[in-house]
This record gives sequence, structure tokens and C-alpha cells, in this order.
Amino acid sequence: MHFKHRLRDATLAGLAAFVAVILLSYLKSWAHLMVLSAPLGATLVLLLLLPSAPLSRPKNVILGHLLTSGIAVLGMALIPDPMLGLATSFGLGITLMVLTDTLHPPAGANPILIYLSGAHLPPMDFMVPTLLGSLFMVGFASLYHYIFTHRRYPFGPKVPKAAEPATAAPSTPTTAENRANESS
Repeated sequence: MHFKHRLRDATLAGLAAFVAVILLSYLKSWAHLMVLSAPLGATLVLLLLLPSAPLSRPKNVILGHLLTSGIAVLGMALIPDPMLGLATSFGLGITLMVLTDTLHPPAGANPILIYLSGAHLPPMDFMVPTLLGSLFMVGFASLYHYIFTHRRYPFGPKVPKAAEPATAAPSTPTTAENRANESS
């Protein structure tokens, strides 16, 4: 990729990230709901810059974050030892994301974030912000790609024109086939 294209893409992604964080920061002060976290920031990087990656699919983003946050909330409630609870939640979260085909690496950090917060909040105080933040990131990425890349997110890798299947035209027999048909 040429430097000018990289510079354009980097600048657009940086400005989009700025806008997303500003919006979520104002939402926090308006709704008194923390919907911005480090894992969601990492999610935004993937959605803006690697939208074709399988780990950037909306299903992976939303369910990966919900799954790992839910596991951490359960771990805090059921495992009294915080170190054992964190390790169990972290490992189980990764295992379940793989088994449910919702692997999203930034979501793996949710148990660490939840345990390090040390807050024993009601489960919905973790789950609702995670859901709203994930939905916001997916919606924001959709809008960003629609406006700036002129593609609908989620999308797969670009298919080169030469690799697209050609419409099947009726085949005409070759000269050799014509001679074979005439001689029979």
C-alpha cells in the first residue's frame, strides 16, 4: 500500500476513534453508565482497521464480550479467592469463545478488567454496559465503513475482478470438435 493511502487510512481511523471515544465519554456523563473500556477500545481498532478479519465479525464482538463478562461476573459470585476466580474466568472465557465460535481477543480482557475493578456490583452493572458498548462499536464501525470505505460492514475480503466467477456463456465447439463431429 502506498504511503499516501496508509496516511489517509490512518488519519481517518484516528479521527473516527476520537469521535467514538468522545461520544462514549459524553454518554457516560449523560447516562451515568460506563460503556467505554480498554477492551472495547481494542475492539474499535479491529473494527476500523481489520474489518474483514473473522475476529471482527459482529457476532464475535458482541457475544465474545458478553460471554467473557458474564463468566467473570459468575466467577466473582461463585469463587471466593480472587486470584483463582480471575484465572478460572479468564481461561473459561477463552475456552467458551472458541467452542461457540465467538473468539474476539479484546473480549478476553474483560475478566481481568472486572476483577481488577474490585467492585462487587450487581451483574447487570457489568453486563448492560458491555452490551451497549459492543453494540455501539459495531454500529459505529458500520457507519464508518459505509461513509469512508463505501462498503457495508461486516464484509469479507475483496474479491479481485479476475477471480469472480464469469457468467457461463454457451460454449461453441472448437474447430477440432467440429471436424470430429463432421467425420462421424
